[in-house]
Amino acid sequence: MKSIIRIFLALGVIAFAISCGKNEINYGDFTVLKDDQAMLKVNYNIAYSADPNVQININGQRVSTLIKTRYPYPGGGYGTLGDSRPDYLVINPGTSEVSISIPKKGTSIDSVVLYKTSVSAEAGKAYTLHLTDTATNTKSLFAFDNFALPDSGMVKYKFVNLMPNVPAVDLYYGTTLVCSNVGYLKESEYFIRPVLTGTALAWTVRATGGTTAIATYTSASTMLNRRIYTAFATGYTGRTDAVRKPYLGFFLTR
Repeated sequence: MKSIIRIFLALGVIAFAISCGKNEINYGDFTVLKDDQAMLKVNYNIAYSADPNVQININGQRVSTLIKTRYPYPGGGYGTLGDSRPDYLVINPGTSEVSISIPKKGTSIDSVVLYKTSVSAEAGKAYTLHLTDTATNTKSLFAFDNFALPDSGMVKYKFVNLMPNVPAVDLYYGTTLVCSNVGYLKESEYFIRPVLTGTALAWTVRATGGTTAIATYTSASTMLNRRIYTAFATGYTGRTDAVRKPYLGFFLTR
């Protein structure tokens, strides 16, 4: 359960491997997923104002370092905490219990369990468990991550709305609407964009049909050739504190 599949991103370095009987292109060094394993990322966005250090447990075993909110674990992302590797935890297929807890100081023993849920994974597939809101309102979305790479010169995305007090949102790149009316705890279909060739524009989240930005993020790193990203909106519109205000983040799926 402590295993992590790591894909170290090295620009310009491409390794070819055969996995599950297909030729696949992978960036940098990586561990090939076995046929009898599955992968899981936990996108932790439970936004307590005190922002305590928490641990991720799978079937009662701690599998993470101590993390804070806005952390896709393992791997982190852009506009999030952590780094930018597209890492996943290795899990067994079938049903697993995932819990988030505050541990007793200096131990991995649970002190306060903040959330617990069960997920069901299929062998050879990758998933993200998105977590959001707080206390008794904590909600989760268990999403399949598609590893099929886009063509050269293109970038692949999906978008998830994790903002508890915004029923539906739109996602823009510059002035271009790329996703519309994505409901709370819903994800968009995958969409394709061309690789950035000029100056990076701002990604913007707005309430559906609105004109005012709720959250923005700008980085050329969100438009790299033949990568796959999950973009997500998190936080609470109207809040201004650093922990709970609205954010737009990205993490690499591949």
